[in-house]
This record gives sequence, C-alpha cells and structure tokens, in this order.
Amino acid sequence: MKSFQSSKVILCRTFSTTNKVLQRRRPGSSAKREKEFDLEMLNEYRFDGMTKPGYDILLAQSEIRKYLRKAEYELPQLTKFAEPFKPPSSDKILCFKTMYYIGEDHPLQNKVVMTVKEKDLPLTKEQLHKFKVLCGPRFNGKGKFKFSCEKFPHQAQNKKYLSDLMDRLLEESRNDTETFAEIPVDLRHVKTKKKHPFPREWLCQPKDNLKLTNQVSTNLITDTVVSDDDSSTKQETSIYETITVKSQ
Repeated sequence: MKSFQSSKVILCRTFSTTNKVLQRRRPGSSAKREKEFDLEMLNEYRFDGMTKPGYDILLAQSEIRKYLRKAEYELPQLTKFAEPFKPPSSDKILCFKTMYYIGEDHPLQNKVVMTVKEKDLPLTKEQLHKFKVLCGPRFNGKGKFKFSCEKFPHQAQNKKYLSDLMDRLLEESRNDTETFAEIPVDLRHVKTKKKHPFPREWLCQPKDNLKLTNQVSTNLITDTVVSDDDSSTKQETSIYETITVKSQ
C-alpha cells in the first residue's frame, strides 16, 4: 500500500504598504475625475450666490446682533451685583490704566500705565527730590509721575511689576545714606508750548468790516467783467483759426 501525504495550500494576500497617493490608479479613473471639474460639466451660474463683500457684511451684522442680544438679555441680570461707588482712600495713591479691544487680540492689551501724583507721595522734601532724580524722564514737571510696562504677556504681571517698582523707589528714596541733594532735577525732556497772545491791533472794528464788504463786492464785479472779456477774445481767436484753415 502506498501512503499519500496530504498537502494543504494556503493562499495569502499581502497588504500593500504604499501610500494611497502613490498607488497605481485604475485606467479611466483619472479621466472621470478631471471631467467632473471641466467647465462643460459645471452647472450654469444663475447669479444666486453670495459674493465675498456680501458675506463679510453678513458676518459683521451677525456679530452686532450677538452683542445686542447680550445687552438686551444678559446685562440687566448684572444689576443685582451692582455696588455704590466708593472713592479711593488716601492710602491708594496709584492709578492704573489698561486698554481692551473688543472682538480682537491686540498687543496693547497687555500694556499697563501707572500714574502717581506728587502731592500724594508720603515723602519729605529731601526724599521727594531724590525720588524725582531716580524717576528721571518719568516726571512730567507738573506734579505727576508716569510709568508703563508691557514686557510680560499678561496685564496682571505688568501691574505687579509696576507696583513692585514703586515700592522699591519709595524704599530707596527714604534711604538717607545718599540724598542726591547736589544733583538737580533734569527737566530737559519737558517741552512747553508758548502761547502767543493775539494782538489787539489786528482786531477788526465795525468801520473796517464795512470797508471789507465793499471791497469784496467790487472785486466780484470786476472778476465777472474780465471773465466775459476773456470769453469773447477766445471766440474771436477760434473764428480766425477756422478762417485761416479754410483759406489754406
């Protein structure tokens, strides 16, 4: 007896690792795709679509309506959180100013400006002189100091930096080891505009007003006469030119 060994054949299909973009396309598939975007295959334009400027106007109107809805329905709900205004006490001498742009991001939103009045600083005359020398051009010469900061990405960080800077300046000005009494306050950066008074001799009197009105009326009459004469001379020159051309 012959023994036969059974053999099994297993068919395996290998998966392709190539990208879909690099795979071989079937014949005729590219032609169909190209025909879809041909001008002949496109539908007829009936001028019923929205243009780009019209779409921009629609977006602007929708944004305005969004804020109007908030003003109508959400703002009245904030009345229960309203508090009466309390003026700042004498201890709060710093005034901070910030800017905010609605609906957009702007680099100036992070900037913080701090102002301090000279009379509000708890310093003596000698200490105040040293404070002015340390501040330099930040003193405007009219009793106010102005500082600004925009080096940090957030307003709170810039505000904290300015408040710490003011604390360091006050601490240094109160230090009596160096008073800077021999150093004058530099005010070269302060530019004042001189206001020249209007001379009284140039003021018009009632008699002068009558003379001016008479002169203006006479000038208008002479201008009209001169303009009429110019038009007549222009007509004569044009007629003379036509006659010379015909004779030639």
